[in-house]
Amino acid sequence: MNNSISPKINFTGRASIIKEADQICRKVNTQFPHSSPYLDWNKYHQPIDHYQAFIPLWKNLDEIRNATLYTDTAYDYYDVLIQKMQKLKCANCDDLCDIVYLKCKNKNYENVRFVQLAGVNPVTNKKVMYDHIAIEFTHNGKKILIDPLFGFADFLPNCFLKYKNMFKFLINGFEEKLKLDVFQSDEVKIHPDDLKYLTRKHKDLIG
Repeated sequence: MNNSISPKINFTGRASIIKEADQICRKVNTQFPHSSPYLDWNKYHQPIDHYQAFIPLWKNLDEIRNATLYTDTAYDYYDVLIQKMQKLKCANCDDLCDIVYLKCKNKNYENVRFVQLAGVNPVTNKKVMYDHIAIEFTHNGKKILIDPLFGFADFLPNCFLKYKNMFKFLINGFEEKLKLDVFQSDEVKIHPDDLKYLTRKHKDLIG
């Protein structure tokens, strides 16, 4: 079941790196049934029972993530999380981003990092955090964002335009005047050797 909102994208004239990033995004987007607890479910056209069914699964995944975050190796962290995602058949934005992160690392993208989307009030400079995670990397000095939950990848300014339209439609109380920006989020960095072993074990998913 794919619950993504995927904007129609014209590939004509698009940079090859964006095409590749978009392919990564779409592949991960279709791997697991997924949703996000902060969307307005009526606007998202999903029944409330779908959201309620995900709550215990999200909670289970969060507990797993928190339990392994600081106690195990990065290999163990990702290995356990991937196995649980496959068993529960569930994911939200940060779970999907874990997979995208590993795939981008496998492709040796520059400056790969987890980012959290935020709205900044241009008058007060007050930051309003939305609990939404994406993956950012650099190509030829330009920042590219991969958002596996919503199912798109693009240069950062283009992503902000998409987010403005989507968030206005999807999020209750979204302030239209906010300036969107991204801020570094926590990540579990993995050694290249561990990534090699992890990829060998989960080749179909992150290879």
